[in-house]
Amino acid sequence: MMKMVIILTNKDDVTSDFIVRELKEQTIEYYRLNTEDIPQWIDVKFSLKENSYVLIDRKRHIEIDLGKITAVYFRRAQVATLEHIDANVQEKRYLRGELAYLLEGIYKILDNQYWLNNIYKIREAENKIYQLQIARELGFIIPESLITNVPESVIDLMGGFKDDCIIKPIKSGNVDIETSSKIIFTSKIEKDFFEDKTRIAAFPIYVQENIHKQYDLRCIVIGNDVFCAQIESQKYDDSKIDWRKGKNFLIHKKHELPKDIKEKCIQITKRLSLNYSAIDLILDKNGQYIFLECNPNGQWAWLEIRLGFPISKKIVELIREGGC
Repeated sequence: MMKMVIILTNKDDVTSDFIVRELKEQTIEYYRLNTEDIPQWIDVKFSLKENSYVLIDRKRHIEIDLGKITAVYFRRAQVATLEHIDANVQEKRYLRGELAYLLEGIYKILDNQYWLNNIYKIREAENKIYQLQIARELGFIIPESLITNVPESVIDLMGGFKDDCIIKPIKSGNVDIETSSKIIFTSKIEKDFFEDKTRIAAFPIYVQENIHKQYDLRCIVIGNDVFCAQIESQKYDDSKIDWRKGKNFLIHKKHELPKDIKEKCIQITKRLSLNYSAIDLILDKNGQYIFLECNPNGQWAWLEIRLGFPISKKIVELIREGGC
């Protein structure tokens, strides 16, 4: 049987372009499924009676038998907007829901193949409460953290750290709205936040001590390989709390992690049942490595460009070993 990798993503995902290039370099057969092309450009023919699951790509004039897929690289699958269909808003919402479950069916068809990373493991691993529990078990230093909607508990935490705390999302900060999307960044809690306690009581929030740092670290884990980038986030005020928020060019450097920290990065990735992860650490003013969070499907292409890390090569090598 011919070995084949399927890439599950969308047509705007530049990161997958790096994987496509490396798959070609290593002469591995692949198919890139831009999922938003279903059904406008890609037909589906799933026969439960014949146990046959085929995609028909009308742009490329090829058929893809999902039964012949041996490995999956999952990135950023999207559901079609269905602009080509003449239907009202409610009808399109219903149809997009049907497409979402069609994609879930595709994931299940491919569930027994080698994934980087399995979509269901990504969803489980995205929960930051779960991550912090495992990180602490593995011996990482973690910030003092509180998830609560009890105003007095937040006030006590703030008092213990001289009102120097941050607030962040429990899962991810990506918010999709009707016309666009935005990101909720980690932010410092201002004193006027507590003027209306009913706002805190209305909904649980995720609060941490604000650890003053030398710099941020983005650690890319691929199997047993770890590549660490040092991000000089403290030079500008807008990037001190959350470096992603900064508008200025931030210096990046290669950073050599201590052996025990590197091993913990590998261990937490495996404990989360992931083959890849992007882990955010910080080095504090006392020289301690602090675990912040693990991004099970985090971005990496910019680090390959800026620091020359062979990330796409290692990803494809891992895919080849696992499923090809």
